[in-house]
Amino acid sequence: MSRISPKAIGVLVSALAVTGLATGPAHAAQGAVDGTITAEGQTCSWTDGVTSDTSPNTLTVDNDTINQPGGNLSCTGSTTAALNNDPTVTFDDTNGTATVDLLDVSVTVWGVTCRYQASDVSAQRDGDTRTYTANADIPLYQGGWLCPDPASVSATFSFR
Repeated sequence: MSRISPKAIGVLVSALAVTGLATGPAHAAQGAVDGTITAEGQTCSWTDGVTSDTSPNTLTVDNDTINQPGGNLSCTGSTTAALNNDPTVTFDDTNGTATVDLLDVSVTVWGVTCRYQASDVSAQRDGDTRTYTANADIPLYQGGWLCPDPASVSATFSFR
């Protein structure tokens, strides 16, 4: 039996990684995050994920507004993904980065589910916009030998 394609896992983990880059105080102004992840011909994306504040304030991403049925996260092909936590994102405008405290993502490809977790994942800001790009190798947390370990991911996301 062949291993699950790292491209499919990478696309989904990236999609959720993008989602994970935002968190903050519950009383602050609500913001939003959009994301698109493409890897080896596969794409995952979503729009209008709700954040607890607007960047550059520390914020929390509400995974219920990313995952279906409450959100619109979708992927091409036979891949599905889910963000398992509400990640907190801290912004450092001096260095042009955003860092997520914990990213917990499940990816299912051809009926096999792989769960990935990483802490302190950073993304680089594009100029002085609120668009960030992340490239990371995220270690396998749960799953069998069919799951790539680690999953190489890349993602682009925009806060508004």
